[in-house]
Amino acid sequence: MNARDVELRLLADLRTCLLGLGLAVRLDEGMPGLLVSTGNPGLFVWVFVGASGRTFTWRRDDSKHPVDDVPGAAGKVARFVAAQAGQLNGSANDHFD
Repeated sequence: MNARDVELRLLADLRTCLLGLGLAVRLDEGMPGLLVSTGNPGLFVWVFVGASGRTFTWRRDDSKHPVDDVPGAAGKVARFVAAQAGQLNGSANDHFD
């Protein structure tokens, strides 16, 4: 199995876990990564396997979790998405009320 195949398998496993947590997730095989929907239409969190191949990474490379703990990574991504959606929804509601 080559590095790209490993990366796609890891992303598919993470996608399965995220779907199990109730998130909407799309796998982009062209530029391997996951588009995780937030509470805001058209706004996604991009999750990818870092260059080292050892971590899932999101949010400008400062949020990471080891690829050998897919359920733990899914939980961290889900918490990040929930926090982002809450903050963004709050600011939108404040602006439009």
